[in-house]
Amino acid sequence: MLTICSRNRVLYICNNSRKYASQSSNKSKIQEVKKNVSKEIKTYALNRYVNYIKNYDEVLESKFPRAMHVYRVFAVGIQDFYREMKEFVSIRRGGGAVQTLERKQLDIFYRMPREMKKVAPVLLISALPLANYIVFPLAYIFPKHLLSSHFWSLEQRFSFALQDHTNNLQYYRPNFRSMQQRISAVEDKNLQAAMNMNMILSKLASGVHPTVKEILEVRILFQREPFHLNCIHVQHKKNLLRIHGMHTLWSRNRRLEERAQEIYNKDRAIERDGVASLTLDELKWACFARGLNPSNMRSDDMLEWLDQWIAVTSHVDSSTMSLLLHCPVLLAYNNPTNRVLMQ
Repeated sequence: MLTICSRNRVLYICNNSRKYASQSSNKSKIQEVKKNVSKEIKTYALNRYVNYIKNYDEVLESKFPRAMHVYRVFAVGIQDFYREMKEFVSIRRGGGAVQTLERKQLDIFYRMPREMKKVAPVLLISALPLANYIVFPLAYIFPKHLLSSHFWSLEQRFSFALQDHTNNLQYYRPNFRSMQQRISAVEDKNLQAAMNMNMILSKLASGVHPTVKEILEVRILFQREPFHLNCIHVQHKKNLLRIHGMHTLWSRNRRLEERAQEIYNKDRAIERDGVASLTLDELKWACFARGLNPSNMRSDDMLEWLDQWIAVTSHVDSSTMSLLLHCPVLLAYNNPTNRVLMQ
């Protein structure tokens, strides 16, 4: 009897153990499934969140297109401005001769000081509490006057360059008249050069340009009387300053000399690399900077004109920098693209 009871109890315990083991196994499987499901849900939610954040700019752009456009303008502009400012500082710290710089380095070397001065007030004022809510919208509305070229689109860069060039062209004719008046001051020993200059001025008056050879024949007139910077009268200097996009208030000679040296150094860099190495955009900016409107001009025509310019300025030295400053009139006065803007 005891043996039977013991056997039944053992069977009961075994059955219960199997039952509990089965239940424990089922619970473990259920918990594992729940854990996997929870993990998948979290992973899915996290992936959706990451994708949402990654594409959040598109969401903002669809809801606030104008605000996002302003944001992109300043975000990209600041990056470009900072990159070129670092390069400018590196060039200055290098201490090498300006004449040894590459063409793009020269552009940054001469352009960045003007750009930094222009954008500095906006950046400084925007650092004041709440000032950025006023300054940035104003800068966006008036980018030409309050922002550097780093914040401009390609369309704006060309449009602003054309506006400035159109304003500069107003002073071509007064400069030409001043040259006509001053030619009478030529000394007898330079009579032949004066005669050649009269022929050049007659060509300009009749609607054509002198050749490179003809211009180089009158270089001596820009070394002394009548066209050296120390010899021309104040109004003539003011016209030259305006032709090159500068104000006329103070240090006229010094700023004209610096401007001539800048163009001369850039010309030598272009000459080293070859005019053909310029991209189309670089070719356009080079023409604008030297007094020619490149609008509606073929690239071959721009290249030919810039070749002529380089051919003249390659014979310029420190004593004839005034000739370089007068080249916009001598080489571009009657160009059809300029004449259209003068009318």
